[in-house]
Amino acid sequence: MVKKIVISHFNNIAAILQNNKTQEIILINDTYQVNDIYIGIVQKIFSSINAAFVKLGKYGKSGFIHVSDIKPLKKGRKTNNITEVLSINQVVLVQVIKEPTINKGPRLTANINLVGKYAILMPFCNTICISHKIYDQNERNYLYSLALLLKPVTMGLLVRPSAEGTKEDAIIEDLEHLKKQWSFIEKAMISSSYPKLLYKDEDLIKKIVRDFYEDNIRKIIIDSENGLNQLNYHLRQWHSESSIINTKLQFYSKPECILEQFDIKQTIVKALKPKVKLASGGHIIIESNEALTVIDVNSGSFNKSDNSKEAILRTNFSAAIEIAYQLKIRNINGLIVVDFIDMQSHRDQLQLLDHFSRCLYLDNAKPQIVQLSELGLVELTRRRRGQSLQELFQSQNQSNYYLRQNFSLKPVDNVIRDPNQSNNFLFYKNINKLFFKKKFKKNLTLECKQFQPKQSFACKYFLYFDRVNTINLFKPKANCIVPLLLYSKLIGHRHK
Repeated sequence: MVKKIVISHFNNIAAILQNNKTQEIILINDTYQVNDIYIGIVQKIFSSINAAFVKLGKYGKSGFIHVSDIKPLKKGRKTNNITEVLSINQVVLVQVIKEPTINKGPRLTANINLVGKYAILMPFCNTICISHKIYDQNERNYLYSLALLLKPVTMGLLVRPSAEGTKEDAIIEDLEHLKKQWSFIEKAMISSSYPKLLYKDEDLIKKIVRDFYEDNIRKIIIDSENGLNQLNYHLRQWHSESSIINTKLQFYSKPECILEQFDIKQTIVKALKPKVKLASGGHIIIESNEALTVIDVNSGSFNKSDNSKEAILRTNFSAAIEIAYQLKIRNINGLIVVDFIDMQSHRDQLQLLDHFSRCLYLDNAKPQIVQLSELGLVELTRRRRGQSLQELFQSQNQSNYYLRQNFSLKPVDNVIRDPNQSNNFLFYKNINKLFFKKKFKKNLTLECKQFQPKQSFACKYFLYFDRVNTINLFKPKANCIVPLLLYSKLIGHRHK
């Protein structure tokens, strides 16, 4: 099975493909991402539930923190009353452990964790932990002894599964990077105003190499030359040379959007719809709410078998395969209730549960089937791994816009425009933040300058309104291009 990663650096989206079928979508959220670190202010305290709301910024949602997540703030005191630990307007250092939903703010903790490729540094915890996914006892003893030597004083260390079989130099380098990162956060906490964001894990390429890259990945395709260099750097930093040789890095230079080329856009569009058709002729309906997700299986036009029991069992088997795939591609979290087509035979029910369990086995979020209820409903839970696909698009209120506009954009590397083609501009997706929110002063003075460079130089670096008057508004290698036609109107209005 060929497994590869496709990265659209410009659209900030990545996907893991297996046999050319999208298995997982990876996006970076702009706000309140897991592992983000804030210096916040306690806004409200609810002693009845032993929790508080923390203001994280001038705008946006406040975060929720429970008394069980403020152990470092207790300073050795044995108390479970939050009013004895926190007070209104108190400044606290917190980290996001659960991203917000449509109606709820992010879940916070005072137990700060800095995540690396091989280890997790815990500044407020003086313990050593080895991941339970490392089963070899000799390897566990070796990594524990190494962690005991490397662990900073008064800090804790958790060794991740990726450290198994890794050279000591790579683990030491990773730990040194985490220590520098914590030193920067400490300095920023002292010198910054509050409430404020201190640290954000917003690098898509770094996150993919750290959390999703495995030795069985045979190819990584990216649509940015700068992103390709960054990808190569992180792979060489965190992995041995043999791992790099087995993985082919490819730069995508075609004019068509990389998300269109590999059908990733179409997969996302389908994943945002509630109805999913089955190959057998039936269909499933997926309805996600804040409390739980309900999945209904319908037979539809499935009538290939004369035996109704066999037809129902085959439809349910087909639905179980598709549901396991949809849970992963949509990143559906929490409590999930599946209403399969009713089966009277207890043997058929057990066969379906066994088949469904095997379909869920390869999911890294480790779904767990709780029970088959008396009403014939299958109840299961899936560990939360960031926001679901639906939450990501709904939280930004830009689902349709994002799918219409951003996926049609082309890579921005080495953009060259003909001076005569002044109507064809490449707009950066965050141009709204970069340009349209700018305020111009009333007393703005502009000097009229004339500049006539050579033709070869002009075609590469400048856009013209005419051959005489040239306005250079951006650096040639900048990562955004200003909408010059609109800007020219503003300038002409000011000049008059």
